[in-house]
Amino acid sequence: MASAGRQIIIMLDTKYVASIYWDKELGERLKALRGTHSVRSISEKTAELGERISHQYIHMLEDPERYDNSASTVSFPKIYVLLKALNSSIEEFFSTAITIVSIAP
Repeated sequence: MASAGRQIIIMLDTKYVASIYWDKELGERLKALRGTHSVRSISEKTAELGERISHQYIHMLEDPERYDNSASTVSFPKIYVLLKALNSSIEEFFSTAITIVSIAP
């Protein structure tokens, strides 16, 4: 059990992950990763990769607090395609999101 202020981190094979909890922090990271590329160009790239992610949905992911109907979770395959369109990877994207805390026994 985690102590107050500490996280428990569990590593799972991605084949067992259906969706990821999405929040403002991940939205900001996605927007920074997109940089100067337009959301429409990223949407086009996702279509070329086989799963179009609309520019509206990308906007919603980047700023979830702005939209009333914003997704609280995002499917893992959608994140994978979106990151691939941004020339990134799941490992890169989430390695900056997770701080591993060692918990003494």
